[in-house]
Amino acid sequence: MAVITINKEFGTQSQRVASKLAQKLGYEYIGEQLLAQIAKELNLSEHEAETFLQTSKSSVLRLVDKYTCSIVQKVVDREHGCLDDKAYYEKTKELVKKLYDSDNVIILGWGAQCILKGEPNTLHVRLRKDHELKISELAERQNLTEKAAEHKIKSDEEDLKVYIKEYFNADWNDAGLYDLIIDMGKNSVQEAVDLICENLKHKLKE
Repeated sequence: MAVITINKEFGTQSQRVASKLAQKLGYEYIGEQLLAQIAKELNLSEHEAETFLQTSKSSVLRLVDKYTCSIVQKVVDREHGCLDDKAYYEKTKELVKKLYDSDNVIILGWGAQCILKGEPNTLHVRLRKDHELKISELAERQNLTEKAAEHKIKSDEEDLKVYIKEYFNADWNDAGLYDLIIDMGKNSVQEAVDLICENLKHKLKE
């Protein structure tokens, strides 16, 4: 009986790892499902919640205040929740804690490694890959220049770093946040799944 959180760098096949891990352990994998639940709780469409999630992590688009939100509601003449980043963060934290209480789940992203830091029966996993390898793989896969690929990766990962720093006052790269760090440049998806399962056994024996 445990909860596994997975934090990922760009291009680490995190969804495949989480999905295969869930199948092997018989756990529930929570990724986009959590987004749908947050959307429901805040009375937002999934598209609005997804858009807000992206902007709320950005250092450029930090806040949409309640006053602005009420004006937007009048303009579009419809009922929906306010895109308030504090409300989104609080709801995310609340739902992650509920998932922890329900047990036997795998949570991909959402800062869960920070929200559940220090909780018993949790295994916090980080999926990483060499920076140059990420660039070359993305450039080849999407037919980009290496400079364009590096910019895309940096932009994506910077958002994650900002989110963790802003809401948890933590360093996304701090090894102390994780029980297990897996190099996905040297391990296949199946090997990563096996490593997580093996470490989970040891963790639960502690």
